[in-house]
Amino acid sequence: MSYLDKTAKNAKNGLRYVSLASARFKDYGSPDKPLTFAERTLLERDLKIYHEQFVKEVAENRNLPIEQVAKLADGSSMPGALALENKLIDFLGDQETARDWLAEKLEISPKEVVFCE
Repeated sequence: MSYLDKTAKNAKNGLRYVSLASARFKDYGSPDKPLTFAERTLLERDLKIYHEQFVKEVAENRNLPIEQVAKLADGSSMPGALALENKLIDFLGDQETARDWLAEKLEISPKEVVFCE
């Protein structure tokens, strides 16, 4: 999660942010005001919860130790071959491979599998 802070640009242009919110955190994440310490803490708390849930679900669904998945879940990219080596995917293929796999799972003809492009 990232957030754009436009406060310096707004100040340069003579703009001032005026918050009209019904609760303390209703406008957090607005690019027109700096993030307060409390808002940042709230976002970081939530991100940690989301990350831990993601790691847990991957570990459960891939039948892997949670410690192994936690080490891999650092936000970096991972080429398919490395994902296969780490048991995060079952096989490599192209769109036709995916089409055939889906058709088999859905018990339909590959011609009936349509991808949005």
